[in-house]
Amino acid sequence: MSKENIVFDYDKEAGLSHCFIEYNGIYCDGQAKCHPDDMDFESERVGMTIAESRANIKVLMFMRDYEVKPQLKILNHLYSNIKTSKHYNPNSYEAKMIRSQIRAIEKELATINNALADERKFLKDYTEGKEKLYQKLRAKNR
Repeated sequence: MSKENIVFDYDKEAGLSHCFIEYNGIYCDGQAKCHPDDMDFESERVGMTIAESRANIKVLMFMRDYEVKPQLKILNHLYSNIKTSKHYNPNSYEAKMIRSQIRAIEKELATINNALADERKFLKDYTEGKEKLYQKLRAKNR
């Protein structure tokens, strides 16, 4: 994923972190707000990590939904039309190339879906781990 520009913004008073990622001229943002119960452990780094992960998810969803899926749909439609021709030859260079491109885009789509699942898992594990750590620290300080 080529990110052209990443900008972070942190408002300590509001406990709000923002991450803006520019990808192919599109801006995707992620934000994180510190929970009122966690203000004693408020951390700019934690907020930025969560905000960046959420922005990454939006970039991946944009890639999937507005770049890769439309390409795949167009190629599948083209190939479907070619197959209906009475001159269709499945062994022709053109047919082989279109099938090859379809497979490549399907592989790219699978890669993006895997990256999206990984990023969502990271975010879930990170927030759960953060909460467990905060609970341990609170228990220790009592």
